[in-house]
Amino acid sequence: MIFTNRPKTERKKFKRANKAIKSIIEALLEKKARDILVLDIRKISGITDFVVIASGTSDRQISSIANNLISSLGKRPLGVEGLANSRWVVIDYGDVLVHIFLDDLRQYYNLEGLWPDAKELAMEK
Repeated sequence: MIFTNRPKTERKKFKRANKAIKSIIEALLEKKARDILVLDIRKISGITDFVVIASGTSDRQISSIANNLISSLGKRPLGVEGLANSRWVVIDYGDVLVHIFLDDLRQYYNLEGLWPDAKELAMEK
């Protein structure tokens, strides 16, 4: 997996991902999503269980990544926001929120910083 431009953190790691998380990661990687981060926020937030954050290099790629995820997961999302402009797409699966950003927006909004105590999925590089 490709991880770039993300500062090193001292987050605790979790090693086992459920089937839904694995399917999401595979769908993101099929369309070359970059810098994928999975945060386990079950114990620190009530909004969802996991947050998946990924980056793309262009509006077109972000749209392609999001559409591939929606079509390949086999589960209809509860909501999708941002597909019209495709600079930041949010896909809500209830227990998993997926954010797909352009690099500059991801750095600007720094969602990773909202949950500094979250566990991060330990993935091979």
